[in-house]
Amino acid sequence: MNLSHSILSLASIAGCAVHAQNLVPNPSFEDTARCHMYDPIRTSAPPWFNPNTATPDIYDNNLDRQCGVPWDPNNPDVQASGWQYAHTGTRFTGAYHWDGPGPENSDVKEYVMVPLIQLLQAGQAYEASLYYSRADGFYYAIDRISMYFSADSIHVDHPWSIPVQPQVDLFDPGHPYLDESQAWIQLADTFVAAGTERYLLIGSFLDSAHVNAQQVSGQMHYAYYYYDDVSVRPVEIAEGTHSFQVIGMTGSSIIYRWVANEPLEWICVVDQLGRTIMSEHVSRDGIGTVRWPTGIVPGTYTLIAANRNTRKAVRIVREQ
Repeated sequence: MNLSHSILSLASIAGCAVHAQNLVPNPSFEDTARCHMYDPIRTSAPPWFNPNTATPDIYDNNLDRQCGVPWDPNNPDVQASGWQYAHTGTRFTGAYHWDGPGPENSDVKEYVMVPLIQLLQAGQAYEASLYYSRADGFYYAIDRISMYFSADSIHVDHPWSIPVQPQVDLFDPGHPYLDESQAWIQLADTFVAAGTERYLLIGSFLDSAHVNAQQVSGQMHYAYYYYDDVSVRPVEIAEGTHSFQVIGMTGSSIIYRWVANEPLEWICVVDQLGRTIMSEHVSRDGIGTVRWPTGIVPGTYTLIAANRNTRKAVRIVREQ
């Protein structure tokens, strides 16, 4: 039994949930507007908008409403692109991230941008996250999706890369490339605001020659990704010193240590798809033990410990 772990900021549910306000309006692209007009972002998922002249899309699994691109699993073209159901509700967005290697590469990039609900506070830590799924009809997977926070909106009169330095690069700690195409995976990281950030821009900001990618599956060129449930939340940290660490594992249990000014209240185990597979209420400090759920398979999991003021997460690997 090997043990590997790293401190993470991950969202979960029940007693381990993050309760701070999400500063992203229309985070799952459910709010609609003038659906009879073709303006894929601005009129079908306001206040999201398109900052360059490329054409990201809003997809709609609600085939009666059809606000955005109707995402019908019975349509052969939809299946060829990579059909997916929304993570939340019935709508999500999608964007090209890379045109592939070689001199024929056009460096076309698609982005989505949104004004945040409020200006970020200087010195405050924020957790930025989204759920992604790779469109499996396109055969490249890249290693990151990035977020750039700006003081003002952006519009450039071309369809190519926007040359800014993102504050957040979202990676999957368990995989070198973002290659998941059957499920929605949450990517999350934290950053400290300068106090000038009012807009969020999502996409790929590397020039195409420096994109890290590999071919995985599919028949069409490009790396193309779907997004849903975008979030920017202030990280709430209680006063005092807090510590949470895994100090051992057996075939049946996980041994952890919690040190804080307030007792631990919840302990959860979350799988790599973000599903809570075990959650229990506890009331203790110091060293504790939690049993692996019955029938658990080898893989990477997250152990989350929380009380009403503090949340800590540790990634662990269960082997045979």
